[in-house]
Amino acid sequence: MEVKDQTTNCYQRIYLEYAPMLLRFAGKFVSGFFAEDIVHDVFLKLWDRQVFLLPDDDLKRILYVAVRNACIDHLRRSNVEQEILDNRAVQLKLDELDYFESSDELFMRKDLLDLLMKKVEELPERGQEIFRLSYLKGMKAAEIADQLGLSVRTVENQLYRSLLYLRKHCSHLFFYFFTLI
Repeated sequence: MEVKDQTTNCYQRIYLEYAPMLLRFAGKFVSGFFAEDIVHDVFLKLWDRQVFLLPDDDLKRILYVAVRNACIDHLRRSNVEQEILDNRAVQLKLDELDYFESSDELFMRKDLLDLLMKKVEELPERGQEIFRLSYLKGMKAAEIADQLGLSVRTVENQLYRSLLYLRKHCSHLFFYFFTLI
């Protein structure tokens, strides 16, 4: 029991003597909070190895080297963690930009579709109706002809004229509209 008390006293003396200097030393490289953790960890490792039984000069050198190495390890870990955080932040920004880019495309498509529909409104009434049934409702020429009581040839002719008119007056819209889809 006496040897254990002597060992504890020796350890306590070394801690009280060297800890303040080691804290200042570590504080030059890392924040005070981490400096305390590093110094305490070094002393715990030394307790396990009973290095505190060495002569003071050797002990001092070992303590400073151990704290220096622990600071280096901490800074490397922090650097890796920061790189991971930076990469995640960059990825979040890229994802956000992709989201805004896709929403801009949606707005542009809607605007282009609105412009195209305004041009469709300039068609004759029968042409508008046939165009809407064909392109907005997806009906075939025969179905439109049956519904409107027209011949299939008349429906096809009206669609052809409508498309000619729209190509002539909105060719630039078709280019943008189909490149965005």
